[in-house]
Amino acid sequence: MIPRVSETELSRRLKVLRDRAAASGAQAALLTSPVSIFYFTNLSFITTERPVALIVPVDGEPFAVLPSVEKGHAEYRNSRWGGVVRRFEYYFDYPGDVHVANLIADAIASSDVRSVMGEPLGPKGAYGYSGPPLQELLAKREVKWIDMGDLVAEMRLVKSEEEVSLIEESGRWASRAVDVARGLMEPGKWDWEVSLQASLEISKEMNNVYRPYVPLRGAVGWAVGFRGQVGEFSAFPHALVAERPMRDGDVIGIGSGPEIGGYFAELERTLILGEPSAEVRELFDKMLKVREAAAEALGPGVKASEVDAAMRRRAKELGVENLLRHHTGHGLGLEEHEPPFLDVGISEVLRPGMVVTVEPGLYVPGLGGFRHSDTFLITEGGARRLTSYPEDIDKLKVKR
Repeated sequence: MIPRVSETELSRRLKVLRDRAAASGAQAALLTSPVSIFYFTNLSFITTERPVALIVPVDGEPFAVLPSVEKGHAEYRNSRWGGVVRRFEYYFDYPGDVHVANLIADAIASSDVRSVMGEPLGPKGAYGYSGPPLQELLAKREVKWIDMGDLVAEMRLVKSEEEVSLIEESGRWASRAVDVARGLMEPGKWDWEVSLQASLEISKEMNNVYRPYVPLRGAVGWAVGFRGQVGEFSAFPHALVAERPMRDGDVIGIGSGPEIGGYFAELERTLILGEPSAEVRELFDKMLKVREAAAEALGPGVKASEVDAAMRRRAKELGVENLLRHHTGHGLGLEEHEPPFLDVGISEVLRPGMVVTVEPGLYVPGLGGFRHSDTFLITEGGARRLTSYPEDIDKLKVKR
């Protein structure tokens, strides 16, 4: 069976959305973010510059307005993985003879909605959408606009049992993927070479288990990789490529978190290709101690800032504060980075059901970066790790 949140879970979310819309005085909610639409429907689209919209009447069935490139495809996916959208309307393309924003405003007004709580229209990012403000178009049709604000983000902060289960399943596959990649690593191989081979093997394994493996928001392909974190390039936390193959003695960062039902875990480890030097061992040990301080600070009622502050205090005690390049961690779920962020500037109080990474790192120019990342669930009594893999340096040596 293809893993996903159930129709019962989707219905629960829609009820919360309808209740919040009604409480704001709106007769419908309007969702335009692809992530928001997926959260309530299990439907995902390649939006590019073309806007998409989901209208959820307080007293009616959800309907979508989509570009005609999705005609038939949307109905198919809806019948397979959610079934909560009852009607689809299509426009030919963006921007059209009549700008699509007008068509979406017409679809809202013609459904007898006179007030709508919504997200801004238009895809975010670099695809080049532009158009008249939907608020103004709705006002011309005598429909009141109420800004939705951060409602969906707030709903997504605390994960349900079904969401946690999918994230944990991603974590199990991440552990297996790292194992497979380690078995392929050796001096002279390129990181992309190992990543492609390991991802192919894991994709086949997942396909055999789920019959088939179908990512609901992406495509089969990537399962584990290095993102250029090889040797001296691993000293850049967000390296993109390594400009040489692996060498004996390299510090290498590896990460995985395959999509399961639209959700992601994050598992990262620092590997050593061959035998670590004394300097590498010392830095590795200090990274573990900094990480332990952060993990021990996690728990319900704790501010995100307090977790990051605990990590920074430990780094200062160990004399490695100058080797930090980022905060302790971040939330994740439908997106690989989402609130809450474990940062000294974030006062968000951690609550049971929140899912975060713990991944402080130490970065030494010319030598390498030292970072493990695990995914944690905040519980009533503390925090539970959703990913599992060895942490000690001697268990993370890749021998050839």
